[in-house]
Amino acid sequence: MITKEEEKEFIKPKLYRFWNVLIYGSSIAIGVFLVYLYSAYVFINK
Repeated sequence: MITKEEEKEFIKPKLYRFWNVLIYGSSIAIGVFLVYLYSAYVFINK
């Protein structure tokens, strides 16, 4: 039988994984967007 404590420990890693994917994914997306923006700026002012 699963107790409440075991259930909490089981749910926590999934939540942390979700937040890690969200944070790292958005950071990478923002970084790629900034590189794209800078390259477009350089190309326009060439």
